[in-house]
Amino acid sequence: MGSAMNSTDPRSSGITERIASRLRWRWGVKGLRAGQGRGARGAGSGEFDGHVRWCPGDELGRLDLKVWLRWGQRWTRTFRDDSNEPLTVILDGGASMGFGARGAAISRLRELLRAIARCRRDPYREWVLDGNSARPTAPDENPADATRGELGEALLRIPRSDAGPGRVVMISDRIVIDDADSSLCGLLHLGQMTWISPWLPEEIAPSRWGTIRLEAAGEPTWSGTVDRRACDSYRQLFQQYQKKLQLWLQRRGGCHVHIDAMKDGEALIRPLLHDAGPLEMKAG
Repeated sequence: MGSAMNSTDPRSSGITERIASRLRWRWGVKGLRAGQGRGARGAGSGEFDGHVRWCPGDELGRLDLKVWLRWGQRWTRTFRDDSNEPLTVILDGGASMGFGARGAAISRLRELLRAIARCRRDPYREWVLDGNSARPTAPDENPADATRGELGEALLRIPRSDAGPGRVVMISDRIVIDDADSSLCGLLHLGQMTWISPWLPEEIAPSRWGTIRLEAAGEPTWSGTVDRRACDSYRQLFQQYQKKLQLWLQRRGGCHVHIDAMKDGEALIRPLLHDAGPLEMKAG
């Protein structure tokens, strides 16, 4: 899968769509009402929706034998069931969201989440936090161009989907260092929560210390000394805040996923599929 998810590859969208068609949310959304929206589930009941290429691991019971006997090709029948799981993706604004490899990782995550919503025919919307406000954003808009502000007031500006409570995915590189109850309460009214942290390895556990020299185009050069004990203290504090965020989400039925923003392809989304992750593979 590796480079196949590179957004510069013209085949990227098709491959991402195929990956998304094999994924589903691990947990159901509470309070669902049948008949609102349409979903592309791989169920054996519901309205016939067409064919997809059969892949190893798909259920043989859904193989269309008529197509196989006539054309010698393996195709799987798909069906549509009623669905009501609107997906709201919230992008934290700020220059750090485009730092290093993080911008590309966030772009691939957004593409995958949009594809999952399309495959399930679930309502999808995307918001960016800009300062102390929030606004709908276009697929090609860069959250790094927005301004980093306080979470609490900005999150409350996002209204619930017209389709009702569903899933909310927050993509942010920040660690919540103030009171989580007041900062993150805006997530509670939107639906079941997943917080994705696209962090760089050096942000979690800095491993460079001693004399350093920083250079940037158009900026003055900076030289200084980084103390090893300061790095150790930083790692401990980072872990404490990370644990605090995880516990806050778990107590409210959500989950926190840390991904390595330096990774690509399968390695990028693998943490989303772990036992504690929000997604799982489906057969057929």
